[in-house]
Amino acid sequence: MWTAVWRTLCGPTFNAMHRRRIAARLVAVFIAGSGCEAAARAENLTACFKKAGDAAIAACTAAITSGKYQGADLATAHIIRGNAYFSKGDHDAAARDYDEAIRHNPKNAAAFYNRGNIYNGLGQYGDAIKNYDEAINLEPDYANAFNNRCFAYNAKGEYDQAIKDCDRAIELGRLQQVPPGRVANFFVSRGNAHKKKHDYDQARADYNQAIQLDPDNVSAYLGRCTVFIDKADYRSAIEDCDQALKRQPNNSSARNNRCWARAILGGPQEQLKQALKDCDEALRLRPNDPYAFDTRGFVYLKLNDFEKAIADYDQSLLLGGERASSLYGRGIAKLRKGDAEAGNKDIAAATKSQPDIAAEFRGYGVQQ
Repeated sequence: MWTAVWRTLCGPTFNAMHRRRIAARLVAVFIAGSGCEAAARAENLTACFKKAGDAAIAACTAAITSGKYQGADLATAHIIRGNAYFSKGDHDAAARDYDEAIRHNPKNAAAFYNRGNIYNGLGQYGDAIKNYDEAINLEPDYANAFNNRCFAYNAKGEYDQAIKDCDRAIELGRLQQVPPGRVANFFVSRGNAHKKKHDYDQARADYNQAIQLDPDNVSAYLGRCTVFIDKADYRSAIEDCDQALKRQPNNSSARNNRCWARAILGGPQEQLKQALKDCDEALRLRPNDPYAFDTRGFVYLKLNDFEKAIADYDQSLLLGGERASSLYGRGIAKLRKGDAEAGNKDIAAATKSQPDIAAEFRGYGVQQ
């Protein structure tokens, strides 16, 4: 395909103006070629563009090591190879390629954006924000960069700044007629920030908008599920987790959230047994999830299986889960086992960490 394109573009029937007009439309290959002398080099580079996965890594490596490319072209080859490494989960190799891309072309916004994504994934949110800043300085209408910077600010607890960035991402998405599925993700990001601020009505409105734009958006259903849990509307939470699991059966967060909602509702033993199945599956999918251990500990507590409740709370605390919740639940389990000294010690520690923890558990139907 690309051979034919370059031969046509550089053939005798096209004058310079025609070439410029057609070249301007070849944005899919990210090449700012200058005339037909660059065409042969660009044609070689298209193998790097056209491949995916290991094939892309091999093709881009060949282009990078060929010595034929420099500047913007060489930077682009590094970005494409970096993206292929990122997709494979080799984030160290991806980061090295983005570093090289920036070295060869410091004005490439995509390189800074992609490197920001690496830092986001590592939890280094300050460094992520710095890279998104660079990307946005170079390309002020970079909707995805605003969205991902929103994520980083949200993770840092700077919720107002996160919302401001997501507002801009949504605005740009509409102006640029970005596909609805991507704009839906922008609404999810803003909903997450509103939820962190405990503005549950606005968060739910954002998740509703995301679902309207993309009815299969699992993150939107999950976000709304957690809003319903926070508002103690557990039946609606279960319905949203059902929707998420219908679309993504192996989603451990949806399993854990549905387990929690079912456990709080309690009722017949069958409901608690269904909750337990969800928690078991959540831990099968993510064996070291401290929050799933905390949730399952609560289910066992309600089932009066105090030994298993204590064991799960132990594991949650070991893995760094919800300290107050696990301590309080473990304290109740120990009290009901007859170990008053140890139980009261856990409850005291939980109350010191979170003074309203007893009231919270009373809302779940559990008290001393």
